[in-house]
Amino acid sequence: MPNVDSLNPLARRAWIALIAAYPEWAQYFGMRGKDDLEAAVPAPVGSSAGHLVVFTAEGHDLWIRFCPPSMSYSVNDVTEMLDVIEQLLSETALFAVVMRGNEWTGTTLIRQGKPEDLPQLGPNEVAHIVSWSGRYDQITIAEK
Repeated sequence: MPNVDSLNPLARRAWIALIAAYPEWAQYFGMRGKDDLEAAVPAPVGSSAGHLVVFTAEGHDLWIRFCPPSMSYSVNDVTEMLDVIEQLLSETALFAVVMRGNEWTGTTLIRQGKPEDLPQLGPNEVAHIVSWSGRYDQITIAEK
């Protein structure tokens, strides 16, 4: 676990908020670069999420991601960070990554159980939906 005093102000705020909400995660905290935070919490066995990763970038940006490629979501502040984490862990929100072949075309969060939230797919696009536990994972292919 990094020394909180060595973190930049945004990373410090994220660290304090995460420790307050999830004290059992302390063992997963580390440094990213010179003074940014990265917390990588392992997903449940059988999940394709890999890890829930929370990190700061150059003291200006706050991100949440799962391990699969392009599964990153930017949040505005620590309040939104905690809200998004709770939604991902409770699986009321799922990651959706849209690809056209090997080309990434978008990433968003969708509400579980809300088909109307599925991304609108263009020709030859595929949406990869990943949930924390893996229970709601799916692949959606654009209609021809």
